Amino acid sequence: MAITYFQDTIIGTETLSAPGNGTPLEVAVNNLFSTKNYTCLVTVASVNTNVIVSFEASLDGTNYVTLLANRTITANGSTYESVINKPFKWIRPKFVSESGGTAATVTFSIAAA
Repeated sequence: MAITYFQDTIIGTETLSAPGNGTPLEVAVNNLFSTKNYTCLVTVASVNTNVIVSFEASLDGTNYVTLLANRTITANGSTYESVINKPFKWIRPKFVSESGGTAATVTFSIAAA
């Protein structure tokens, strides 16, 4: 996952071409930075019938819970969701499933502040 740090914002981007978990992005480090607001952007290309995506969060980097519930996307393009006041240490994207073929690519971008 490509990671960029600004003074108070962390941005990570990753593209997945098959269902699975993305690389976790560390969004809190003791004495360095702490985030609790997240914008999650999803860009889909070459969708057949649909793809289902979600975002997960963790406090320990091992046990994950759903941060943003499954979202079904039926067309190419971008969409986003925002989460406010939910502090976590790790955020990861999840390409849950694909219907109608195997050609879709999903680019996940996370901004944490």
